[in-house]
Amino acid sequence: MSQPNSAMRLLGQDSLLGKRGEEHRIVRSALARCLGPQALQNYIPKMSSEIQNHINKNWKGKDEVKVLPLTKGLVFYIATSLFFGINDEHQQDRLHKLLEMIAVGVLSIPIDFSGTRFRKAIQARSKMDEILTSVIKSRRSHLGSGTASSNQDLLSVLLTFRDDRGHPFTDKEILDNFSVILHGLYDTTISPLTVIFKVMSSNPECYDKLVQEQLGILRNKKDGEEISWKDLKAMKYTWQSVQETMRMFPPVFGNFRKALTDIHYEGYTIPKGWRILSTVYSTRMKEEYFDEPGKFKPSRFEDDGKHVAPYTFIPFGAGLRICPGWEFAKMEILL
Repeated sequence: MSQPNSAMRLLGQDSLLGKRGEEHRIVRSALARCLGPQALQNYIPKMSSEIQNHINKNWKGKDEVKVLPLTKGLVFYIATSLFFGINDEHQQDRLHKLLEMIAVGVLSIPIDFSGTRFRKAIQARSKMDEILTSVIKSRRSHLGSGTASSNQDLLSVLLTFRDDRGHPFTDKEILDNFSVILHGLYDTTISPLTVIFKVMSSNPECYDKLVQEQLGILRNKKDGEEISWKDLKAMKYTWQSVQETMRMFPPVFGNFRKALTDIHYEGYTIPKGWRILSTVYSTRMKEEYFDEPGKFKPSRFEDDGKHVAPYTFIPFGAGLRICPGWEFAKMEILL
């Protein structure tokens, strides 16, 4: 991974994005403890409760709602609560505003002058680090006194994790990974959650089929029974609809990579050290790979997308650099 230097200054060079080789493996192994299948299943009750409360408070009984800002808030509050144990609404609101400023700065012209979006993003990152440093200090104290467990959330895992040589993560590494995780969830979750409302309103047949799938799952549950991991696995058409939404309206515009050696491809040479940006639109809207690419067809992704050509649809990346939180994002979208 080789994000532009300006983006890494805001997201964090000591994060997963900035690591290579063995260092990258170590960070991913730590994150996997909180983002693996078993951990995700444990998140379902609290996440489901948060979503239901959000709907009752902000959606129920309303003739009209603004989906994007509500979705942004919901995704952020769930992440800060489940991963970092931050449940104070005032603190969450403040962190949310700071993250939005950072997100704007990542895509802005990197001019570090007073008043520019980039400078404001740098200042926002500094303020966010101050808040999270106090959260880290408090959690470290609770871990020491035994009032917090080593596996209760991502923060505890990162604070108690030791690599093969017994070395812990530094506070800077923890802060940088927090920043990347929050920013990544913004990219991969908010966009499809928001756009699918528009897509479904334009495709009533698909909407009806999605609703029928949800009603079928509901009919098999007892009164008051909570949603389960099995229920999420049964939402096949729902997930196909989300995948098709991400194909037509990608959450991110592309992926940065750095050539570690000279690359020779179809008569061209990409020199070692060059940064490469692959744009997702170059494959997702090609008739060569997707029949009628401008048409919304969730059926493309039947049978777990086995008929989709390799690497033509990678909304969460692929290979060793695939987003470590992609299954969390999937679960949150389905819930």
